[in-house]
Amino acid sequence: MPLDETIALLSQRLPRLDAGALAELRRMDIGGVGPLPYWALAAECGFLDETAAAWMRIVHILALLTPKGERQPTDRLHDPERKLGRVLCDGGDPSWPPAGGDPRPVVSESRLARLLTTPADQRGEALTRLARMLAARRDRASGVNCKEIAALLLFEDVERNLQQIAKAYYRRLDSATRKAEKEDVQ
Repeated sequence: MPLDETIALLSQRLPRLDAGALAELRRMDIGGVGPLPYWALAAECGFLDETAAAWMRIVHILALLTPKGERQPTDRLHDPERKLGRVLCDGGDPSWPPAGGDPRPVVSESRLARLLTTPADQRGEALTRLARMLAARRDRASGVNCKEIAALLLFEDVERNLQQIAKAYYRRLDSATRKAEKEDVQ
């Protein structure tokens, strides 16, 4: 199954899990045996025969990004149109920045720079930290391109992916800055 289909299926399935199963996935020890909900998802979503450690990390990060509490019909986890870099800039808030507010990115430029230069063997931890930060702020109805997260963990050659994250981040930041400057002039 292609990665985009696997991620779409996984991101549909995660929000349907009960609170206990999601909590297990959020606490999952990466590289360990893995809790039963992980293995059930692996079988259902088609990555049972793939490298378990990488997929455990992906499932863990997506579980962190899955909205907590009672599910709403408008909740979204995966949105192929909401680039990861954009979400790192606006924190998953489509109305960012607030009217008349300073367009200060949610994830600082220095933190973005650290992500872009993080060695492959440490990238999973860096993405996990960012997922925790985003989960606390993200608009439940606004998804993120989860395929980009998975690609950073599954593939060796991710230079192009990292460049796309930087482009989306700065495109979003530049747009907000120009808008704020325009409002200041008026």
